[in-house]
Amino acid sequence: MKVKAKLEKKELDFIPKFTGRFTQDGGLSFGTYIKMALKKFIKENPNMPFELKPLLPESQKQRGFFEGAICPLVAFYQEGMDHHNSQNISDVREWLKIEFNGQMMVVGGKSHIIGGSTKKKLNQGFLERIIGYLQDNYAPPDEILDPECYKDWRDRIYPYGGPDNYIDYLVELKILTK
Repeated sequence: MKVKAKLEKKELDFIPKFTGRFTQDGGLSFGTYIKMALKKFIKENPNMPFELKPLLPESQKQRGFFEGAICPLVAFYQEGMDHHNSQNISDVREWLKIEFNGQMMVVGGKSHIIGGSTKKKLNQGFLERIIGYLQDNYAPPDEILDPECYKDWRDRIYPYGGPDNYIDYLVELKILTK
């Protein structure tokens, strides 16, 4: 995929991405080839604005919140789906991947959208886009979409004989209704 970017009458065929690490003394460390490519890019594109953001690792807690709260919640709101049914939740997960992390692919001359992997994507906007969708379309109470509320159920309620899933817990508390 080629992206055209214009800056001071220059066109770039693609927007390069340079990855490195922060050093203990507050500097940046790049591999030899990346460092050379970055220096060349800077010289060829002076005054170009840029964004520096860390690549945060996805945590198991984020994955648990996505799989244990968000996917079942979307299934709960869908007509004809049951949030207890693992196949329904799997179907919802695949639909979310297509809808919010889809990638265009051409096969046999036809364009198809396939669901991209969610690995390392949960903390890069994927989860926020799904939460925004839920808020826009179903307007659930804020505490339902709060990871701390999910964590409270997971750590304090579920292990001691409470409802066996987050959605049933919310329904039991009368926080969640269809």
